[in-house]
Amino acid sequence: MKHSALFLILLLFALPLFGEGKFVVIIDPGHGGNNIGAVSGELVEKDLTLDLAKRVGELFRKRPYKNLKLLYTRQQDVSFPIKKRVTFISETEPDLVVSLHFNSQKVLTTNRGFEIYYPSDFLNTDAKNAAFYYDRANRSFLYAQIFQDVYAKRNIEKVWKLPFNMVSQRENLMIFDDTRSPSLLLEIAYLTSPEDRACIENPEFLDDIATYIHDAIAAVLIYNKNLKTEK
Repeated sequence: MKHSALFLILLLFALPLFGEGKFVVIIDPGHGGNNIGAVSGELVEKDLTLDLAKRVGELFRKRPYKNLKLLYTRQQDVSFPIKKRVTFISETEPDLVVSLHFNSQKVLTTNRGFEIYYPSDFLNTDAKNAAFYYDRANRSFLYAQIFQDVYAKRNIEKVWKLPFNMVSQRENLMIFDDTRSPSLLLEIAYLTSPEDRACIENPEFLDDIATYIHDAIAAVLIYNKNLKTEK
C-alpha cells in the first residue's frame, strides 16, 4: 500500500522543524532464542517479531529522522530474558518502548485482530509514585491513541480485514510494571486464527504493518515536537 499524500506532506513539512534533541524509542521484538513464544504450524512468534522489527528499522534507515534514536532489545535470534530487557530499558530511560508480539489462543480460533496494551496507572501506591505512574499511563495512552489513529489512516482493517480490537491497560507484565518509560505492547494478530494466519503468511502484510509502525512512531515524534513548541 502507498502512503496517503496528505500524511507524507505532513511528515515532510515536519522534518525541518525538528531540533537536535533525541527522542529515544526502543523496539522490543518479543521472545527470542529458547523462548519461542506462540507457535502455529510453521509460524513462530519469536521469528515474526524479529522480522517485523528489522522491517521497521529498514524503513527508518531509508527515511531517517535526525531527532530519533532507535534502539532494539535484540537484533538477532538470541535469548534475552525479560529481566535483562527490563534492565536495558531502565538504564536507557527511553521516551517510548514499542514491544512487538503476536497473539494466540489455546482453545478457540475465533479471536482475531490487532490489540494495543499500555501500563496501568498503579493508583494504589503512595502519592508520589501514584502521580508518576498516572502521568506515565496518560502518556502511554496518548501514544496508543496516536497508534490507533494511524492504524485507521493506513487502512489496515479495510485492506487486510484485520479488526482493531482495543486499547487497554495491562497489569502484571514486567516490561510495564518494572520500568518507568511510556510503553506500548502491540499484539499484531492471532496466530491461531485462520483469517489472521492468512494475513501473516503474506509478506505484503508484514510490510504494511512495518510501515504502519514506522508512521505511528513518526506521528509520535511530530506530536512531541509540536507539544514542545507550544510550551
